[in-house]
Amino acid sequence: MKRIQLFYSFLAALGPIYDSAEGLSPSSFLNRRTLIQAIGGGVSSAILSGEPIKPVFADEGQPADDSAVFQVYKVIPDSSEALSPSLQALDASTFLQRISPNQGGALWLGEHHNSLRDHKMQAKLLRDLFVERAKAGTNVAVGLEQVQMQFQPVLDEFIAGKLTADELKLMVQWDKRWVWPFEGYQEIFLTAQELGIPLIALNVNSEDLALVDQGGLPALPRQTLLNYVSDPAGFAQFASSAQFRTYVDYVIRPSYDLHLALGLLKNTMSGEKLDQQMSFRNFYSGRILWDETMANRAFAWTDANPGGLLIGLVGADHVKFSNGIPGRYARMATSSSNAASISVMLNPTLIDSKPAGSVGMFSGSTASSPDMITLQLRYLKDGVNDETLVGLPSSTGG
Repeated sequence: MKRIQLFYSFLAALGPIYDSAEGLSPSSFLNRRTLIQAIGGGVSSAILSGEPIKPVFADEGQPADDSAVFQVYKVIPDSSEALSPSLQALDASTFLQRISPNQGGALWLGEHHNSLRDHKMQAKLLRDLFVERAKAGTNVAVGLEQVQMQFQPVLDEFIAGKLTADELKLMVQWDKRWVWPFEGYQEIFLTAQELGIPLIALNVNSEDLALVDQGGLPALPRQTLLNYVSDPAGFAQFASSAQFRTYVDYVIRPSYDLHLALGLLKNTMSGEKLDQQMSFRNFYSGRILWDETMANRAFAWTDANPGGLLIGLVGADHVKFSNGIPGRYARMATSSSNAASISVMLNPTLIDSKPAGSVGMFSGSTASSPDMITLQLRYLKDGVNDETLVGLPSSTGG
């Protein structure tokens, strides 16, 4: 059964790779979601000094026109003992063909929420892929991390032409539940409406995520959990591998530690004050519920639309190293179809591929060349327990 599953399938940059560290500026607005998103793209001095902030575009004022040249690299993973992944430069037309597989599936575009350049690239790829898929008579949809599941009817009304972009923004409670500037995404929404491309709400409802922030997954009523996790056995099994544990130690735990050090774990994602700082268990539970839900929503659409391509607009942190959304979607697709799961990191930086808090957050902290970015993680293979074997290259994978 053919399946595309790489740690990053592609790295794509529109013009020079930018420095995301200055993506925030002081304001009177503050909630935990804002701070969490700030950490994903670099932390400014405003956060470190405890000043209130609001999201702005990290690359505001820089050119981001659609005519700019794409620089695209395919990541070639290496599962040998050397664990030496490499990059292959691709031209734009080859790239478009590679991310539009005949069998359909999901294409995950890992964005920086505060990057206008990323959103311009997404809008261009959406239009290009719509044309490409139309040649084969297959459907395209857009999956949105930015919109919670409860607002799916609003998205449907918008695509039907019954709502304006401003009305959509108001009715999905954008400023309360997402906060990153709507203007950055507006071209994407208008392109989808113009072309009649379905929009799919991917995200967990804030009210339910707040319960997990406070009490972990057991705090969710069983039926509510099943609304998000349709495959409980697969959900549990996915988290049991040595590969996933390495991913948690490299990606999720450092993020938790940084949140803790900055005092950001005293509130839920939606702003409710916690009696005590959030435990790692609850933080981790919220993260994997978020990823599983987005993968599940995407798979539900592709399963109902054989050969269709869902283009997922999600944060870069959910895409990297496969074990976020892409790996979960691939697990679901393998069970019933040969749908592809393809990952693209947009305008990647050094910060994207290193543990949270381990890279300097100011000038010089980002990669000026893609070969400086970590492409693959090494992990201890399942079943290797003997300490004398742990250090052997044959005992590890990646």
